[in-house]
Amino acid sequence: MAKKDSDSTALALTGADQSGTPETLVTTPWEDTLEARVADLLHAGEPAVLVTVVSRTGSAPRDSGTRALQTRSGFEGTVGGGLLEARAMEAARSSLASAVSARVSVDMSGFTPNSDMICGGGMEVLCEVLSPRQAEIFAFAAQVLRQGGRGVWLVELRNDGVSLHAEAENPLRHLYVDSLPDSAMTEATLPEGVGLGLDAVQPLLDARKGKPGLVEHEGHVFYVEPLAAPPVLLLCGGGHVSLEVARLAHACDFVVDVVDDREEFSNAVRFPMARSCLVLPGYENIVENCGIGRRHFVAIVTRGHSFDREVLAQALTSHAQYVGMIGSKTKREKVYAALRKQGVPDAELAAVCCPIGLSIEAETPQQIAVSIVAELLAARAGTLVRLRFDD
Repeated sequence: MAKKDSDSTALALTGADQSGTPETLVTTPWEDTLEARVADLLHAGEPAVLVTVVSRTGSAPRDSGTRALQTRSGFEGTVGGGLLEARAMEAARSSLASAVSARVSVDMSGFTPNSDMICGGGMEVLCEVLSPRQAEIFAFAAQVLRQGGRGVWLVELRNDGVSLHAEAENPLRHLYVDSLPDSAMTEATLPEGVGLGLDAVQPLLDARKGKPGLVEHEGHVFYVEPLAAPPVLLLCGGGHVSLEVARLAHACDFVVDVVDDREEFSNAVRFPMARSCLVLPGYENIVENCGIGRRHFVAIVTRGHSFDREVLAQALTSHAQYVGMIGSKTKREKVYAALRKQGVPDAELAAVCCPIGLSIEAETPQQIAVSIVAELLAARAGTLVRLRFDD
């Protein structure tokens, strides 16, 4: 889309609503992964456009790899908000109607001081029309993600358009995985477009230093994107604070799992946003039963100090990215003293965030949830050390 055309489109979309966001925006994130959501849509015969930020410059609000979906029901997710999102949504709706993909450049440097994009910069968004035959490759990708596998998406583009091949209207999407997620599966039974082994795409990924983005290779243009699963928040305890944390964390793109020793505090009715609700008497073997791995952020908010201590002792044996425990500093010292007697090293205890959450003088469950989720986001972004001050 030419810059002049895209400018007029943005103005038309924001005439009555200065936010530039149509009423069809769907803000609820996907239950598990975008790949799983796409597979469900395509299996059901629903048309969909995958909207991906493939490059950015300057102070654009979202980095390469940010994704959203356009369906007949609306726009799911976000690629930055404001005028940028208005343009992306307009292009996505056009692609959905025409069944033809498009690459849309958004240059924000020319906006007036009265606009909402005065910071400058630009982004290029790929509006990729998906076909029913791609349902299996997205379902396979979702399976790889659920099992913690590694992979790389590769989309073949053209310098002056969308597709590498002139006869094709839409990009060619491939998936390369490092191993098979199912022991019963063989290389011969892989879905169309899936390759086993990362050697073929590793040079492209290395050129991007492991991050999503555009790469030129042997006269062609590719969009390369690591297959990355969203983080999993395991809430240990299903009380009032956990309920508010689950709501906010889910809205911030965490997959939420809940475990409690009481069924009335861990069920799908109480936690409709959760992927799973497990009832585990005594919180026994929580690492194995909840599959705690490197994607996990563990928040310990059980109903008693003894349960907190037991869950913390187990969580410290896992590979979780983050472990936090609710409670006062007095409670922390008592729990830590008991764990030291059990042989837990001080270095492991020092890595625990307790009291959980950033210090904002939170009091209500809702306020505490804000402090906890803010801490989770900081841990995910690698900024937690400079934001958290332990006395």
